[in-house]
Amino acid sequence: MAQKPRRTTVADVARLAGVSAMTVSNVLNAPHRVAPPTVRTVRAAIEELGYIPNHAARALSSGRSQVIGLPLYFDDEGAADADDTGLGGFLHGLLGGLVKAAAVSGYGVHVTTPTEGATEIALYEKLIAARQVDAIVVLETMPNDPRLDFLSRRRFPFVAFGQTAADQRQCWVDVDNAASMAQIAGYLQSAGRQRAVYLATDSALPWVHQRRDGFVREFPATEVRSFGSLEAVAEYVADAEVPDAFVADNDAYAVVAMRTLQRRGIAVGQDVAVTGFNDFPFASMLDTPLTTARIPLRDIATCLFDRALHEIAGDPDEPGRLVTAPLVVRSSA
Repeated sequence: MAQKPRRTTVADVARLAGVSAMTVSNVLNAPHRVAPPTVRTVRAAIEELGYIPNHAARALSSGRSQVIGLPLYFDDEGAADADDTGLGGFLHGLLGGLVKAAAVSGYGVHVTTPTEGATEIALYEKLIAARQVDAIVVLETMPNDPRLDFLSRRRFPFVAFGQTAADQRQCWVDVDNAASMAQIAGYLQSAGRQRAVYLATDSALPWVHQRRDGFVREFPATEVRSFGSLEAVAEYVADAEVPDAFVADNDAYAVVAMRTLQRRGIAVGQDVAVTGFNDFPFASMLDTPLTTARIPLRDIATCLFDRALHEIAGDPDEPGRLVTAPLVVRSSA
C-alpha cells in the first residue's frame, strides 16, 4: 500500500531555517519578538515547505480564535466605496497583504460589515461577545475616534491604520503622508518647477491635511485648492491659468487634471508637471503614465498584523510606525 505523505512539522521548518523550534513558534505567534532577518528566513522556509500550522490545535490550547477582525463598510451593491479616494482605491491590496501576513502565522482574517442601521461599535460588541476574533483592525482612524475609545475601555486588542491619540495605546501603523509629499515637492523643485497648484480633497480626514502641509512646507510657492468631486476638479482645471505643476493628493484627481489639460492641448510632462498619490493600478497604464507616491501596501499590512499579535500578547506599549510612500517618477512629471 502507498504510504501516506508525512505532514510537515515545526521541526522540519526549524531544520531548514537553521533555528530552534521555539524560534519558529515565536515567528508564528509573536514575530515582533524575533529579529527581522530571522523572521524572513523562517517565513521563507515555511513557504518553501508549504507548512500549514494546526489551527484547531493552537486555538484549543491557547483559548484564542486565531482570527483577526477587519470591519469594512460596503455600498448597496456589496462593494467597498470606490469613490473614496483616500481608502477605496487600495483597499483590496491592503486586504490581500493582511490575509497573506496572517496566513503565515496560522491566522485568518474575518472581513465583516455592520448590518443596516447598526454602528461599527455595535459590530465590535458582537465580535467580542461571540469571541470570534482575537483583535480588531480599525481603518481610517480620526482624532478622538470613538471606536478606539470603546476598544480601549473594553481592553480588547486592536491595531489602527491611522494614528491614535496621545493618551491611547500607540498601536498604530500609518503612511508618513507629510514626508512622502515633501519628497514630491523636492523632486519638482529639482526639476526646475517653481509654481504649483495643489489639488486637495475637501475632507477632515487626517491624511488630507498631512499631505497638504508636507508639500506646502517644502514648496512655499503653492496655491491650494480644495474639491469635493472629480467633476469640480475638471471644471477648475479647464479654465485655470497653467502653473508649473498640478499636484494632487490622490491619483484620481491627478488623472482628471491630466485629461483636462490634454483636452486644452497642453503637453503634460513638458508644459506642466502633474503628480498624484497612492499609485493605483491604472497609474502606470495611462497614455501619459502618472508620477505618484506608491503606498507600500504589503509592508503596511505586515506591520498591522505583527502589531496586532503584539497587542494580543499583552506586550508593553511601543511607538506607532510610520511607513514612507516612495516616489515613482513617470512621464507626467
